[in-house]
Amino acid sequence: MAEPVFIMRGLTSPSPFSEEVLRQSTDMQADLKAVAGLPQEQVLALKKRLSEAEGFLDLTKLRAIVREVVADDKTAQSVWTTLWNLQSRDVEQALRLFQEKGAKKDFPFDDSVIGRLKTNLPALIRSYPALDRFRKAERVASLTGQRLESIQLVCDLRPVFNDARDEIEGMMPYTRLRMVATGADGLPDAFEVELTHQQVRDLADKAGKAAQKLNVLRQHIERSLPGGLPDLPLTHASREGSADA
Repeated sequence: MAEPVFIMRGLTSPSPFSEEVLRQSTDMQADLKAVAGLPQEQVLALKKRLSEAEGFLDLTKLRAIVREVVADDKTAQSVWTTLWNLQSRDVEQALRLFQEKGAKKDFPFDDSVIGRLKTNLPALIRSYPALDRFRKAERVASLTGQRLESIQLVCDLRPVFNDARDEIEGMMPYTRLRMVATGADGLPDAFEVELTHQQVRDLADKAGKAAQKLNVLRQHIERSLPGGLPDLPLTHASREGSADA
């Protein structure tokens, strides 16, 4: 007998910055200590370059900017991880937490680290237009439809038997289209349909026309809005291996 599955909806994920998460995550503690150790001139340089960034500031571009300012690999990784995962509202929560829990002996940070974080976090973690644009693009991509997990076209033959079911008198070719998308509950949602030979041709024709339109749209964006195309799975044009049979 299969194990029961419970689906709970309407729950919000915990903030990326909370006392519970902070105490359990040694990686977050190390990242924040690295941010606390940043010299003031590096904080100001990062703030300036991030504020001046154009287009969409994805993780690759964010890493590049941080590495221009922070030479040490480990420190740079901690800085861009913090910039990527924390937002202004998280800083406010962090400062309240430092104020309430900082005096406790079992708190992960001592007073000197907390003091530097109170200066560096608000200065570094703030609203940056290019990063805000990328986060908005991510939200738009996730809200405009169900994410496709896989698509398969399976071609096969079905035998046509005689009335006695002891001989095969013919064969019937068929094509099955199977699509799996992520449902509203986060679980896979599959859809299957049989296609005629003509419908397969029509599908290929429409897919080719859609690819042409996307190329025109991309070229238009690149000409009229340099940097106006976010680097997201929804915009990737590279072809991956197909599992069609």
